[in-house]
Amino acid sequence: MGNRHWALLGIGLFGMALYWGVGSLVQPNSGDEEFKKMLEAMKQVKSFRGSYVMSVSGDQRSEKLWEVDCNRGIVHKQSQDSQTGGNSPLEIREDEYLVGSDQIYTRESDGSWQKSKYTSKLFSASWYCDNVAQGTVRDLLPDALVMLRHAMIGKGDKKTVNGIRCQDWKYAMKSQFSGQQGSVCIGLEDHLPYEMTVDNNARYSYTDYNRPIQFDAPEAVLLPVSSTESSN
Repeated sequence: MGNRHWALLGIGLFGMALYWGVGSLVQPNSGDEEFKKMLEAMKQVKSFRGSYVMSVSGDQRSEKLWEVDCNRGIVHKQSQDSQTGGNSPLEIREDEYLVGSDQIYTRESDGSWQKSKYTSKLFSASWYCDNVAQGTVRDLLPDALVMLRHAMIGKGDKKTVNGIRCQDWKYAMKSQFSGQQGSVCIGLEDHLPYEMTVDNNARYSYTDYNRPIQFDAPEAVLLPVSSTESSN
């Protein structure tokens, strides 16, 4: 049984190599080196915007937007999940601000903002920013560490994403229980990711690296950050 598993895995990896072309076989380490540069570049990121869109079977769609400002300790996250098929169409919207190490503000249906009674340092703004700074990314940026350890990486084409020229790199990860493939487009000059696709039905897009983020939020939501800044 074990020999059969490894034989099937080898056939799959060989097929991926053929798909990416001879160039990725001639320079097998070029992708790894570029992902290492991306990892180091992401550690220097203090602010950015990102978006995520996934469509499944035509009637299910998930959208997410986030704004991250680690200089001020703020992460703004919005999401919308919808299902149009069947007898009961469904739509769920969420809009929240993560502030500092344990503050969460959620927008209610009437437009007001409510501070959550339940706080946690896990998945707080500080937690996200600490992970970005250490290169241990959690769901906002490409996980370069995991890809370097477990993915085959092949060179694709150059293209322009959000006005930035980037090099597309195709990747495929396979484990005993699951597999994933897609692409990451890395900036030619700054080595930062500008687009990532996953399994042909999900797309991430990134902009505004290390630029000031203007948040459209009430003063009461941002007050904890202002208070912290004034006390330092």
